[in-house]
Amino acid sequence: MNIGIDIDDTIAKTSEETDIYAKEYTEKVLKRKFELKKIEILDPMWARHLYGWSDEEDKNFWNLYYEKVMENVKPKDDAIEIINELSKENNIIIITARWDRESGIISEITKKWIEKYNINYDKLFIGHLDKRDIVKENDIELFIDDSFKTCKQISEIGVRTFIMDSRINKEMKDDKLERVYSWKKIAEKIKEVN
Repeated sequence: MNIGIDIDDTIAKTSEETDIYAKEYTEKVLKRKFELKKIEILDPMWARHLYGWSDEEDKNFWNLYYEKVMENVKPKDDAIEIINELSKENNIIIITARWDRESGIISEITKKWIEKYNINYDKLFIGHLDKRDIVKENDIELFIDDSFKTCKQISEIGVRTFIMDSRINKEMKDDKLERVYSWKKIAEKIKEVN
């Protein structure tokens, strides 16, 4: 089976890492109190909504901290072990919306991060907000992501889709999406199919 998997907030705890730098940025650079808003967000550029930043403040944050967040993010519990177990009988295709800089540094950071954590995979696609074409071209049969919008798009083309629960998609529902709360739950659901 071909399995498509997102990185940020699916394999990795990106929101948690972003929070650390967002707090530093808000308090030290913007000189404001740091607060997390409790809202549902469809926009993949969720940080400005969650932290209450203007577009300019958001752009400045990512210019200052993007590489640090991507380098220092930690894997979710059990993600690596389960992905590596799945890779023994399935093709793992990692598809991330991470955008790259002209220097190509984010691609390099991403590849080094995957290597650092010894994640087995067959293909890697970086910089894709709309993942439907990659899913079709690679005959992906199962897709895992945290973005409600992306999961909805993928399920609408007939692919079984797991939405990884997160603080910004918690209340969003769609009957075609199977919500998962952990990598152990993903492993259980995949065993049910096989």
